[in-house]
Amino acid sequence: MSSWKDEILNLLNQGKGFEVDYENGKVKIQEAKGISKGAVSLKEVKGVRKSKVKPPSAKLKDLIIELASKLIDANKKFKVTLGQGDFTLRFDLDHYIRVDSKSSSVIGFNSLSEEPINLIADILEDHGEVKILKPLK
Repeated sequence: MSSWKDEILNLLNQGKGFEVDYENGKVKIQEAKGISKGAVSLKEVKGVRKSKVKPPSAKLKDLIIELASKLIDANKKFKVTLGQGDFTLRFDLDHYIRVDSKSSSVIGFNSLSEEPINLIADILEDHGEVKILKPLK
């Protein structure tokens, strides 16, 4: 098994998302970082509840590895964040795929033939229903 697959499986087993980047032609896997839009004081965060995300099911884990494999082969950057029983595969802020145990929603693309969706469309269709939510104009 490739070292990047081991790194991804390790993060998924901990219930953590990951980012895929490339450095000097090599795959670089790291824990997903959130987006900070400004400074937040400890007092403001005090009442916020943070729930622990469970690792994805074996079926979703296999799907994540299969999707990641195709995208890494094509040298595409992406991020996977985990939810409760689902995950989001994000290419940028406006282009991502939300996948649950039965279906997936493709957001920000006009069709399944657009890059990089065309690389993984067959895998998504095999997984279940694929909804395309086109960008607003």
